[in-house]
Amino acid sequence: MPVSSPLFDINQLNIEQQKKFDTVYNELKSKHTSYLQHKLNLPLKTNFDSEQEENEWCYELHRFLRARKWNVTHTIKSIREMIQWRIDNNVDLILEHAPTASRMDLLRRVMPSAQHGYTKAHRPLYIEKSGLIRVNKILNMFTPEELLECHIYWLEYNCQLARERSRQVGKHVETFATIIDLHGCKWNIRKVLHLYKQSLYIDENYYPERLGQMFIVNPPAIFPALWNLVKHWFDPVTKTKIIVIKKGSGTSALLLQHIDSDQLPHEYGGSCNSCSTAPNCISVYDWGKDTADDEQEE
Repeated sequence: MPVSSPLFDINQLNIEQQKKFDTVYNELKSKHTSYLQHKLNLPLKTNFDSEQEENEWCYELHRFLRARKWNVTHTIKSIREMIQWRIDNNVDLILEHAPTASRMDLLRRVMPSAQHGYTKAHRPLYIEKSGLIRVNKILNMFTPEELLECHIYWLEYNCQLARERSRQVGKHVETFATIIDLHGCKWNIRKVLHLYKQSLYIDENYYPERLGQMFIVNPPAIFPALWNLVKHWFDPVTKTKIIVIKKGSGTSALLLQHIDSDQLPHEYGGSCNSCSTAPNCISVYDWGKDTADDEQEE
């Protein structure tokens, strides 16, 4: 089994792209060296591998160049801002930050979700029952800053999963896939749309070209109205990666085109038996047993 990710191959780029890549690489060399020194000084539990860091850096530059339409000036500016943002927000320590990990566990109670294997393209798969989100609870139990911190934790965790998958299959994996289940979605979800917008800002500015596919399943009658509120937030390229699957028997067939049956929960037409809670792979917390809960959701 491969122990490192496949090396970045600059020859996959055309001549003009190679020149732009080299320009960005050389312009940011000192900034990257300084950032690596910053990471070396962090109390990280994971081993620091300079060769793997260099390889991941090349892939990072390539992602930003693609996202910025190969505009060298915009790419350099964006990467400088990304590095400073990571330093200012201690992003490289977030997966080892116990309070954030605990908040992630609590968040799954108010927003049922789980990492669930991989797609056929080896993308880490995340499933979220957004339609069952406890809107009032999420606003009462978390500050906006804590929720954004949880989102960054999720992004970093999926980046880690992608790197691990790359080593496992000997093929570079850098994107994620998500299933957003809107069954049960109510209009009060609009109360948290501003948080989704802030999360999307983080995605597009600091984690560009990471979304591989998003499947929106079980869209409710209010979905067109919701989509009209948020669709202008998405980059045109990102929109092409979003697949809305109308309710009906076609949901399973379409998902199974992209995800092997054993990687998909039964409720979406799969046959997963590896989860401890299978066939109910995505746990939904029973708030009825919580005697302290007297909240009435709209």
